[in-house]
Amino acid sequence: MTATILARAARAASGLSQSELSRRSGIAGSSLSLIENGKRDPTVSTLEALLGKTQHILVTIPTVRADAARIADQISAALADASTSDAALANTALADTTLANTAFGSVGVANTAHAFRRFIQLADNLAAEAGATRVGLTLTEPAPTGSAHWDAAIAALCEYRLNADALPVPEWITAQVGNPDEPWQPRTTRYNILADPAEVPPEFLRRGILIEAATLVSI
Repeated sequence: MTATILARAARAASGLSQSELSRRSGIAGSSLSLIENGKRDPTVSTLEALLGKTQHILVTIPTVRADAARIADQISAALADASTSDAALANTALADTTLANTAFGSVGVANTAHAFRRFIQLADNLAAEAGATRVGLTLTEPAPTGSAHWDAAIAALCEYRLNADALPVPEWITAQVGNPDEPWQPRTTRYNILADPAEVPPEFLRRGILIEAATLVSI
């Protein structure tokens, strides 16, 4: 995990604003902003100081696989790309309404598909590790992706993989309850193929996330 993702995720989990964390840590707000936006690499001591003020510490685990926080950041980037692309299309003079709708739909599906591939990568990463290392990949609470649905899906996936081996589940995961009253599933193709709730793991279903267990494999 990069220092950028770690610093941003820890601050988000603590509920502190950048200005408040700057005041507590003694690190200039401008420097903190540069770190969180990936424009400055902090020293280990600076990173430890920031994390300490958010009630976090640095922990190493024996793996090179991306953890939940890093994958969430990649999903967030994919969703942001979708928003940027939609805005660009909205500013393009498309005389044919049908063509415009098709263009918007294609962009949305493509970016959702990219986000879903990163999601499946997390499923693979968790399945490939065992015991404390698998738990370690879920320890850092991800910063919000910008989508409550994806946030709930990430938590559901982590809980699903941890429960498979009766491993402890971090508090941030159980706190992410989703919205079971408004079921959602990511649309990754042009065809609207509905998931079968009977095939959806309970960790997903109770959060209102309709992703079948059979799809949680590499694509």
